[in-house]
Amino acid sequence: MKKIVIIGGGIAGLAAAYRVQEEISKGVPYECVLLEGAEHFGGKISTNRFDGFIVERGPDSFISQKPWAIELCKKIGLADSLIGTNPDYPKTYVYTGKRMVTMPDGLSLMIPTKFLPFAFSPLFSWPGKIRMGMDLFIPKKADDADESLESFVLRRLGNEALKKMAEPMLAGIYASDPAKMSINSTFPMFVQTERKYRSLILGMLAQKRRAGNNSAPTPQKRSPFSLFMTLKNGLGEMVDTLIAQSPDIRFRASTQVREVVNREGWKVTLDNGEVLAADAVICSAPAKTSARLIDNAAPGVSALLDRIQYVSTATVSIAYKKEGFSHPLNGFGFVIPRAENRRILACTWTSSKFPQRVPEGYVMLRCFVGGANREDLAEQDEDAIAAMARQELKEIMGIDREPVFCKVYHNRKSNVQYHVGHAELVASIQKELQTVPGLFLAGSAYTGIGIPDCVLNGTRAMESAFAFLSQESKAAK
Repeated sequence: MKKIVIIGGGIAGLAAAYRVQEEISKGVPYECVLLEGAEHFGGKISTNRFDGFIVERGPDSFISQKPWAIELCKKIGLADSLIGTNPDYPKTYVYTGKRMVTMPDGLSLMIPTKFLPFAFSPLFSWPGKIRMGMDLFIPKKADDADESLESFVLRRLGNEALKKMAEPMLAGIYASDPAKMSINSTFPMFVQTERKYRSLILGMLAQKRRAGNNSAPTPQKRSPFSLFMTLKNGLGEMVDTLIAQSPDIRFRASTQVREVVNREGWKVTLDNGEVLAADAVICSAPAKTSARLIDNAAPGVSALLDRIQYVSTATVSIAYKKEGFSHPLNGFGFVIPRAENRRILACTWTSSKFPQRVPEGYVMLRCFVGGANREDLAEQDEDAIAAMARQELKEIMGIDREPVFCKVYHNRKSNVQYHVGHAELVASIQKELQTVPGLFLAGSAYTGIGIPDCVLNGTRAMESAFAFLSQESKAAK
């Protein structure tokens, strides 16, 4: 019987474990254990449920355009639990010049696809709008070399698009510095659009026309999913269900791994001295943790993994009684350009975005703190972060009342950074891994940070492990 050890119980590790369970259910004789150092599984996915509130520590949703998370939810029986964002409040705001400005309709991430809403939007100055429109005439990049998000946006759309859109929105997703983050690894669709159409605006309009031509006017063909999806009982429901649907996998929480070596087969040594033998090992822990664990077994891989950087963030979830609450919360929330010099990055109006997450008579907001450019703010103690977030909401939104609760969640050094050249670094890691048969990597550090990306990444890592084990079995015969 082939033995598989998975190190790391985030969503990538759990997806890998579930893939083993599928094979075991077909009668394939695998033995699999998943080791997680923390007390709970799920990594950054962690849902707190109390008094009718559903509060997320990490991500609160996942993108539906990447299908792998939705497909997994359907496989494990959570299709009926999938819910989208509230269609009644589709707006998102940018806090600029000490006021909330609506993002213009037809803005695809940062690219205008409708003329009138963009032309009359107060978000951009007329010189800024003209500069963004120059994308229609600017030639495409002469080579395929990676560049930073900042370089790409300045080149194509100009400074205002960078400061008011790309930096708070796109770099905000990765909690990154736009001057360092790789456009190829974070938003490759922009690079591909430029290569194919020369102009981002022309490319987006072409894609919009194609989508319109392919869609039937009948409601039956409309997507049942909004852009962002979640689960009724929080994303922790996916974690709990994956474990429950994998009865043949041994899940061990609060289990620290000391070292992984390859001496007459793979050996995983735990902090308590226990040694687990394995035919294949999948490291789905953060890159720097994996680097430390495999340093003796695969020093070349370890050195490359150690080059991947992480930054700290924090979230602050705050609830208030709805009665007498002055702000209408008529949207999903707002982002804040760095030029505004505020101490929070953004704020989601959770009770508007996902009304199912609060009991009747309450509202809930979630602030984001830290990231590559203000890491120090996220590394303060909880009381300091809570006081800071409340003061920011008072100054930005005029909220001057006692909350029902204020919960701070640290994510210390847990946000991976895809710096310029990241794809080349990952390719080097994969090449070096070929010299270490039986060792595989999964997780957010490589080909995507979102939940769908991690589901796909963990599943593919396990498929590679199956292929390796099959070859080993054939060679032994």
